[in-house]
Amino acid sequence: EYNGAYPTENMLADNGKDYMTWRGDEAAKTKIRNYMEAATYTQADLEVEFTIAGANMNEHPVFQVFKHAMELLNECGWNVTVKPDATALVKLSTGSLAVWAAAWGSTIDPDMYQVYHKNSTATSVLAWGYPTILTDSSNEYNDERAILNSLAKLIDDARETDNKQTRTALYKDAMSYVLDLAVEMPVYQRQTLYAYNSEVIDESTLPHDKDGKLACNSYTSPLSRIWEVDFVK
Repeated sequence: EYNGAYPTENMLADNGKDYMTWRGDEAAKTKIRNYMEAATYTQADLEVEFTIAGANMNEHPVFQVFKHAMELLNECGWNVTVKPDATALVKLSTGSLAVWAAAWGSTIDPDMYQVYHKNSTATSVLAWGYPTILTDSSNEYNDERAILNSLAKLIDDARETDNKQTRTALYKDAMSYVLDLAVEMPVYQRQTLYAYNSEVIDESTLPHDKDGKLACNSYTSPLSRIWEVDFVK
């Protein structure tokens, strides 16, 4: 379930984009085989390692996704393996992982700048290949550079508004560009929960939105103005 800032999609149906088809039926397998034939893949091209960050991949929320993808692709002639790697985040910064799943903490505000903006200095953009795309003077990366510019504009526009509907629409378009880069596909998003004792904490001192409801949403939390929170007198 999404926290309201990101768009939702029906993950059980084809939404018109090939990379968002999640069905494991024969139609999906036929589509995969057709792509393989058109691309004239060799067996060596189809040997891919899916890496899960951490020592125990069974505990990672994306493990089942990788497992089902492995089973589906292997039925189509691939040789996919899924392995955990405690040093995955180090390898990620060098761009040495083919397919990977990581997990990290972030603020409640789902700002895309750090991870996806062309001007970001985060190590994640090294894995995406941004430096090469932006500095290569040849025409090889023209399409990718155009995508990065469009993506950056959407991220900048989203940063200038706190309107939920507007920002959701901008993020939806931005994520389409992320998928066009074949960089990353969001497969899960954590939920942030807060618990407190109303006999100890004065609820009226917690942050509230303009409708008078407790502020626990995509852009703020009960702790966002903690200096105003008080105890029950």
